[in-house]
Amino acid sequence: MLVSLVAVLALVGGGLFAWDALGENDVAKPSRQPVVVGSDDATGAVDAAATAATTILTRDWEHYDEQIDEAVALMTGGFAKDFRAKADDVKPGFVEAKVDQQVRVVAQGVVHATRTEVQALLFMNYYVSKDGGDTTYTPYRVLVTVLHTDRGWLVSDIDTK
Repeated sequence: MLVSLVAVLALVGGGLFAWDALGENDVAKPSRQPVVVGSDDATGAVDAAATAATTILTRDWEHYDEQIDEAVALMTGGFAKDFRAKADDVKPGFVEAKVDQQVRVVAQGVVHATRTEVQALLFMNYYVSKDGGDTTYTPYRVLVTVLHTDRGWLVSDIDTK
């Protein structure tokens, strides 16, 4: 009787593990292959993301409009529309405070890559000065998503941390 009880419990336990493994969980699981393109292609996309992010996030009060135009040219249509709206909202305070904002990429890597979409993690240093005053330095992590289009890799999202 004891052997039968142990066998039933083992079957129930095994069934619970199988059910849990096959069931859908709300917890995100990493892909077994987050990078499904060649190393050269992924590296090229990450480099494009880093170059675009530097252009998008660097600006000064004297050339604000020109720099926003340059930034928008590196984005997908939907992201460019949202970015320009936010930039227009920020512009009066940015220009009034005479802000100079520079960014430099200090490290970069691929998070996820397919033939048409790449997410790049960038480590950037922000250097900001106001009205010619002292420059402050802040490190940031930036997740940049780029999509491959007929115009090359274009930024479709930027998430700063």
